[in-house]
Amino acid sequence: MIRDIDKIGKAKEIIQKLANGIDPTTGGEVGDDHILSDPRIIRMFFFVSEVLDNVIRGDYSKDTKITEFAITPEQKEDVVFTDGDIGVNEIAKCINKSINPLVSRKVSGMLINKGLKRMGILTETETYDGKKRTTINDISQDYGFTEIKRNFDGREYMQVVANDMGKKFVLDNIEEIMDN
Repeated sequence: MIRDIDKIGKAKEIIQKLANGIDPTTGGEVGDDHILSDPRIIRMFFFVSEVLDNVIRGDYSKDTKITEFAITPEQKEDVVFTDGDIGVNEIAKCINKSINPLVSRKVSGMLINKGLKRMGILTETETYDGKKRTTINDISQDYGFTEIKRNFDGREYMQVVANDMGKKFVLDNIEEIMDN
């Protein structure tokens, strides 16, 4: 672990030089026409430097509670869904494999259900015994959501599942779905 901290410290020094417009290999300044002079790139390097500082201090540990959801377009492209119709917990699992847990809150089936209900795509009903259950409505199929009969421990129940269109809808709209 100490070796990793040393490597992270060295990486932070290089990132800091880049953020300040210094070529870390030569020590010379980069020109105004260089990509490292772009303010967006400079801000990104300062951000990464700050993140590395936090890692060195131990501020990015398992105990750190990340409350915001963040996914990059590249991470979205990396999401691979399980084949066939799947439930929201499986959708969440597939998305979580592609996000960075150091900077993003994890997705859960409960949060996906909540977001889809807020958008009117799914509905909440009350069962005969007074419990609440997520179910489909008149427009659910238009978004790729249906229900199938499942069995668990000898108990039959209906599960909301997403086909390929539903999976794509969730991924395309995950930021809005996670915006609770």
